[in-house]
Amino acid sequence: MLEFTTLFCTIDDFFQKNEAVYWQYLKQENPKVRQRSGVLCLSEIIFIAVWYKNSQLHHFKAFYGMIKRFYSKLFKALPSYQRIVYLINQHQLALQALHISFASNAQTTCAWVDSTTLPVCKNQRIQRHKSLKQIATRGRSSMGWFYGCKLHVLVDAQGQFIQTQLSNGHTSDIKLLPKLAQGYIGKIFGDRGYISETVKDKLGAQDIELITYHRKNMRRVELSPEDEIMLRQRNKIETIFSLLKQQYNLVSSRHRSISGYFAGIYASLCAYQICHQNKPQFIKM
Repeated sequence: MLEFTTLFCTIDDFFQKNEAVYWQYLKQENPKVRQRSGVLCLSEIIFIAVWYKNSQLHHFKAFYGMIKRFYSKLFKALPSYQRIVYLINQHQLALQALHISFASNAQTTCAWVDSTTLPVCKNQRIQRHKSLKQIATRGRSSMGWFYGCKLHVLVDAQGQFIQTQLSNGHTSDIKLLPKLAQGYIGKIFGDRGYISETVKDKLGAQDIELITYHRKNMRRVELSPEDEIMLRQRNKIETIFSLLKQQYNLVSSRHRSISGYFAGIYASLCAYQICHQNKPQFIKM
């Protein structure tokens, strides 16, 4: 687990360089909203959100109470619980920018793609769920039906995110693959959910080779021994999803607003990118 002083310095270094651009963007998007400085700077707000995801606590109110009791000297002043929740939700775009800044920019020729479900409630409560009904939809995965959204990821051999996308629950994996692969050149390994000759030809025009297994009713595709080994490692991406959900609390049913829902997701992704030291790695041939 990353020491919290190092975590804050990492986040603060990013906002020292980009905070002025962020505030300028918010002013252009909504000029009528008055931007005022508060008791916490932007780096401290984002730090608390990411620190919570790295704390392995699953209740933010208990976590924030711990901060106020044992770590209040680290901050000039701490707002109330309701206020800090509002501030984190208000700055979900800052969390997204931090997540994008830690995306892998290494030159790689092999990547793995997959998606995971982000249910917002149990299926028995779908009719009563109101807070995220504008973005949540019913979808089906290998584990059955769910109600919520999906996270699509493209990762490199070091277990780092190259690109991520969020979608409704009913969106098919293959539909978002061209958007995930923008700017990437090389081989992409995926499961049978990414079988599409149309998309494969489209990616081929961008110097991207899509490699998947074939279905039982399809003509067998002969793969080279190297591609076969690389494709067999695709299940390691499931390890990343398990880490995000179990250790970094990616899935939660406590969100009461869309901005809070997105803030929670990007805080989990940032916690994995910054704090997780031994990321699942793929063996490159």
